[in-house]
Amino acid sequence: MSLTALKDLFARRRAQATGIWRLGQEPQRTIFLEAGDVVFATSTHPQDRLTHLLVERGRITQAQLDYALANLDPGMSIGKNLIQMGFITQRDLLEVARAQVERVVWAALADETHEPLFESRGELDATTVRLPFDTPAMLLAAVLSLRNREVVLEELGPLNQVIVLEGRRLQELALPADLARLPGLLDGTRTLLELSRESGVEPFRLGAFALFLREIGWARLHELPPLDRRALEMALEPAQTDLSPALPEPPPEPAPSLFSEIHASQLPTTNLEHLSEALDQLGPEDELPETVPLPPDPEPPLAAPLASQTAPERSLPILQEAYGSTERPEPPAPPELLTSARSKVWLLVIPLLALAGWGSYRMWRHHRPPAAIHPLPTPPPAPPRPQPVPPPPTQAAPPAAPPASSAPAIQSTSPPPPSKPVGPASRAERLKAITAGHWALALAQGEAQRRVIHGTWTLRLEIACQGATVQHAVDLLASRNPDLFLLPMTLRDGRTCYQVFLGSYPSEARALRAAHRLPAPFHSEGNRPKPFRVAEIPLRQ
Repeated sequence: MSLTALKDLFARRRAQATGIWRLGQEPQRTIFLEAGDVVFATSTHPQDRLTHLLVERGRITQAQLDYALANLDPGMSIGKNLIQMGFITQRDLLEVARAQVERVVWAALADETHEPLFESRGELDATTVRLPFDTPAMLLAAVLSLRNREVVLEELGPLNQVIVLEGRRLQELALPADLARLPGLLDGTRTLLELSRESGVEPFRLGAFALFLREIGWARLHELPPLDRRALEMALEPAQTDLSPALPEPPPEPAPSLFSEIHASQLPTTNLEHLSEALDQLGPEDELPETVPLPPDPEPPLAAPLASQTAPERSLPILQEAYGSTERPEPPAPPELLTSARSKVWLLVIPLLALAGWGSYRMWRHHRPPAAIHPLPTPPPAPPRPQPVPPPPTQAAPPAAPPASSAPAIQSTSPPPPSKPVGPASRAERLKAITAGHWALALAQGEAQRRVIHGTWTLRLEIACQGATVQHAVDLLASRNPDLFLLPMTLRDGRTCYQVFLGSYPSEARALRAAHRLPAPFHSEGNRPKPFRVAEIPLRQ
């Protein structure tokens, strides 16, 4: 099956053809085209007749129609007979005639079995009725009303196509409220699925709109090339990281403080190494001068006796030189210089000895045994304070019964849970709980019903956030003994509302046929019944 009739009628529109377009033999639908615009349509199908539409829209009753058919003036049409009899006005006849043309066009575009025939003419007969129509708007409404999702998506192609507009004719078309955002997004960079996510339009409805744009010649659809999966995986793969982070650099060793050096010098030793080291660190200003003026050697007296000349000389002090030195030893320093050097050495040794004594005292205090600690006496415990005696419980008054309400609003963010699990309930029990406004029980019964009909299809009538809305749906179906059940739906803003479901069906096609038989309020704009597989019913928006 394919939409042959839809494609042929749109081709006549693009070619601005004039003539008569027919579909089927008997019954037959006929559409009159003038320069590509629909000006009139007729049909021999019982559902498309003018008399049926007059009764369906409440312009006349069946009794008035029967009377008019029994008393027809053969020289006038049925419409003029009804006007002459006073059952309808000229305005009523014009409105219903326009509705008849729209119904014929809608039914012709949805036909999947018949091949259309077109009789081209230079111009239509003067006797042909011509009504003013916005043909693009009529064709858009016809395409959006198509119900066979399989055929529409097969005719449309994959959903990774992008829409490229041609011209500005789309700006002149009055779109439905849910499609009003789309013209600003049709820049040729977004696929159909991306357009659906950004605009909030259901993908099938968006696909039907794209099919209309393509067939009427206002846009072209291009499929994006397939993605290179390997390149995409490599782009999304995280960069290689080291197995372990690099070891931190070792912190620099802190320079020893003056206190630590002093404390180290105060440690007890068995020799005077620290003292000799301190002496070795004397500065150059503390050393003996290298050049000291020496006194002249005393010359021996000329008339000294021989005995005095032969007496042994006093040994002179010798200054130690480096080992292996070949230099001649210098004469000793004068006594006053030696005294000055010794005084400087003692000025350095005395503070060091004082520091060593202070360090020994500190170590003795650190290692001495601790003094005995005598515990303080424990005060006697305070006598316990008397506890106040609670007053005897009084009998609480029973809570006042809430005021009865036939349609309470749903205020909580989630439906109240039942006090205990509820088993499968009969159709009458579920209907009774919904009618009485027992929402917790109705939700529990709905969950049990979903488990029972898990492998079938069902029909969602509406999503209601007020009890009055749910009970209004029950009132519309009261004469049919409906098989209703409720399930919760959490909205994006956190509220929890009710999903109202009707019946169980073996297939999606059976559910759609049942939807067509629902009362007219269920088919109003923004509230279209939708089939669901029971196992795939969403509980969150």
